[in-house]
Amino acid sequence: MKRTQFRNGYTFLLSVLFVGAIAMTVTGTMVLLGWLTMRTSATIESSTQAFELAMTCAERGLLSLFEDGGYGGYEEFSIGEGVCDILPVGGAGNENRTLCVEGTKGGVTRRLEIVVQRVLPSIRILSWQEVDMFTFCTYN
Repeated sequence: MKRTQFRNGYTFLLSVLFVGAIAMTVTGTMVLLGWLTMRTSATIESSTQAFELAMTCAERGLLSLFEDGGYGGYEEFSIGEGVCDILPVGGAGNENRTLCVEGTKGGVTRRLEIVVQRVLPSIRILSWQEVDMFTFCTYN
């Protein structure tokens, strides 16, 4: 009879260890998933803010181009915790101008490339798109 009690205790101990290992694995997985979710959320927020910074610089660049046909770009603005850059404006005169801008926030950079068909009497945009790499503009 004593031998049966010893086996029951041994079985119980192994069951507790097995359930504990499973609980630790599930807890570790939940902590890791929570951390990854927070990190992804921060990256998405930085990306959205970088896009808004790029849009702000695009509007400012277009306004500057409209007011001064010889506007050349080369500007950087710090807005909050982010930065937006207006790269050198391509082309000359009233037609076929290119405006490239970057918005950067938290290590995330978003780029807009704008091809302006005509500046005056009103701005006519041929294309306005987000790009990974500029094709019509050059980096500083």
